[in-house]
Order: sequence, then C-alpha cells, then structure tokens
Amino acid sequence: GTAAAPARSGGGALGRAGEAGAVQAPPQPMSNYDEEQALEIEALTSIFEEGKEFERVSDKEFRLKLVPFPAGEEENHVGVTLHITYTPEYPETAPEWDLEDVRLPDEKLATLKRTIEETINSSLGMAMVYTVAEACQDFLKENNVKELSMHEQMMQRMQEASPQGEGEEGDEDDYEFDEDELPDPEEEWKGLAEKQLCDESERVTPEAFTAWKLKFEQEMVAAGVLKRDEVKARTGKQFFLENGREGGAAAEDSKAPADKGKEAELVYNAALFNELDDEEDLDGLSEGDEQ
Repeated sequence: GTAAAPARSGGGALGRAGEAGAVQAPPQPMSNYDEEQALEIEALTSIFEEGKEFERVSDKEFRLKLVPFPAGEEENHVGVTLHITYTPEYPETAPEWDLEDVRLPDEKLATLKRTIEETINSSLGMAMVYTVAEACQDFLKENNVKELSMHEQMMQRMQEASPQGEGEEGDEDDYEFDEDELPDPEEEWKGLAEKQLCDESERVTPEAFTAWKLKFEQEMVAAGVLKRDEVKARTGKQFFLENGREGGAAAEDSKAPADKGKEAELVYNAALFNELDDEEDLDGLSEGDEQ
C-alpha cells in the first residue's frame, strides 16, 4: 500500500523555462509598410553612394543629392537635394518631401516641383522614390545651363535681337542695302506722340543741366580724372596763340646762338577772331587788297 510519488511535470528547468516562455507576448511582426520602406532604402543605398549622394537621417527619413551628371562626364551647373520622409502608410500614401540646396532659377524650380507632384500621384501604391529621383535628374539634364550674369544676359538679348548672327559677320561686305528695309518714319515716331510725358516739375531744364554739369566737372577734377584747365574747351583764339608759341619756340631752337635771346615774333590778326568793328574790319581788308 505505498502511495505512488507524484509525477514531475515540465521536465525540470526546461519545463519551467517553457512555462515562463508561454507567459511572454510574442514580438510584433513588421508591418508590410515598414518592410517595403526598409527594402526601398536598401535598394536606394545600392544605387546612390551613401555619405555622398545618400544621407540617412533615420529609418524613415533621408536625403538624396541630385545633379545632372553624377559621374562627372559633364559639368553640373544645376542641382537639388530631395528630402524624403516616409508616412506611416507609405507607399499607399504619398511621402513628405522638400527640395533643399536648390541651384535652379525660380521659374525652373516651380516646373520641377510640378513634375515631382505628378510623378508621386501616378506612382501611389508602389515604391516611388527612385522614380521621383530619376524624374528630377532628367529635368536637371534638360536644364543644365550656367546661370548668366546681368551683363551676359544683356549681351545675349542683344544678339538675339540682332538680325544677323555672329556667324554671318563675314558676309556684311556682300550685303546690299535696300531702302525699303528702313522703318517708316511716321510709324517709328507715332508712338512718341501718344506717349504720356512726365510732370513738368520732374523735367530737366537747361539751368538744372548746367548746374549738374558744373558739379560733375568739379567732381572729375577732384578725382584727378580731369585737369582744371581742361574743363573749359579752348577757343579758336587760344588754340592759335598756343600753337604760335610752340612754333616760335621751335624756330628759336633752330636759330644761331646769337639770335637765341630774341623773342619769336608772333603775328596776330584780330579780324580772324571777330574782334574788330565792322568799319575797322573793312578798312583792314581794303588795305590788304591794295598791297
């Protein structure tokens, strides 16, 4: 009549570990969205060089630095950085995105943003970041133009407005002028008559111009661009007298040493400069005729 010992359940430590394991909740499986996002990031890092073209911010956020020619086969004049942040239900919903480090004119940037929106809307339901990046690169290649300075833009507009291009300069000698090509003077000045003039108080008067000219000349003299004697134009009389002195000096140099002390004789006819009265002028001319 000995009672049988109770059987041990669970197989010792393994049994207790099994019982404890049965109490713990199993880990949550990765959602389909998280898995698709992780796979897309893995694919992107295999295409874009991480650290140079691909910058990881987190598991849900990254940046792609895009240029027309990443390999450097041509010079890159434009470029953007595409900043992507996954939404919880991406790719069923559109990701959050922005453009940074933009090297594009404003009008081109607006067109690129519309291209990105259209690409995203047509790609919902599947991984789309590479498709968006490819559309950006294609756009950058089409618009890979160096931004011109204001002077270069002005010269370009002048060349475009010119009837003959640079390649036709050699044919200018062969060009035959046709009077019919001239604009009609009446048509050319027609718009001027209809143009609204500015207020009289804003118009430039001769007095205002003279005052400005005097001030401008004083500034030029102060800056050393003009000499004070050069501000006023020389009259014909001054020019004649200066040339006479220079000629006399040259003649003295050619004379013998005994004559060098004599001053060169300068003939001055006042009639040439309208400095005689009418009667004196006529008398002088009559005397000249008699001689």
